[in-house]
Amino acid sequence: MNNADYWPVELHTVLSIPPATGDSLIVVTVNLQNPYARLGRVDEAAETRLADRMEGLAHLLETAAADVILCQEVGRGNGFRVDEWLAGRLGMSWVYTRANGDATRWDREEGLAILSRFPLSRPTATLLAGGLWKRPALMVWVDMPLGEVAFYTAHLSLRPWRNRRQPEALRVWVEQTAGDHPAVIGGDFNATQTAPHIAALSNGWIDAFRAVHPHAGGATHALRLFGREVRRQRIDYLFLCPGSAEIRIVDCRPLGALPNNLSDHLPLAARLTAGAR
Repeated sequence: MNNADYWPVELHTVLSIPPATGDSLIVVTVNLQNPYARLGRVDEAAETRLADRMEGLAHLLETAAADVILCQEVGRGNGFRVDEWLAGRLGMSWVYTRANGDATRWDREEGLAILSRFPLSRPTATLLAGGLWKRPALMVWVDMPLGEVAFYTAHLSLRPWRNRRQPEALRVWVEQTAGDHPAVIGGDFNATQTAPHIAALSNGWIDAFRAVHPHAGGATHALRLFGREVRRQRIDYLFLCPGSAEIRIVDCRPLGALPNNLSDHLPLAARLTAGAR
């Protein structure tokens, strides 16, 4: 697939980004549970209410001092774009790629986005799975205190027979695009760490949460039926592929539930710093 022709990526730059200083950063991955999927009617009033609900998320990310935010299920309508609003609210540059739907035709779509307070360059995307629900992955280079780092976000399939092929496809794509440079990969993988295709990623990637908390549960998603919680699982991840760089994971933990029932996923934050592992 030629991404430039068939899987377009938008890059939006904020010129007031501060220079890269310091030796650490905080990266957050968050599934925003596409709010447009739950809107019966898309109109100005509905999108105004959505913007009000998003303020709680912005405050949570500000409190966490997030430097880079890896987003899945990013909703867009004709009059309101979650990625654009959030980046503007936080004063960040961002990249976006559409996954499903089409806001210009149907008033709603969802995709992937990466937001950063540091400069972005050379974004690209690839398709991990087609079918009714397309599953792309998005990457961009970030010029930050730890040097130039490749960041990736992905939302893998719910269907097991599709899901089990996608981590390896993502790993190969990361290897091809990042080369020997450090890479941070985050997203909703829709599979637990005991799944063989998730466990296999540990051959080259470091599971940030498990590296810091070898035995903790760390659930990031709650399954509810008829209003009752029936299962909690860890299916959202932040992985570090250090490449030739010396980068250390200092901490990694869920941030807590998003305000206003914005998502059934917990944001996962990791603090990375320069230094030997």
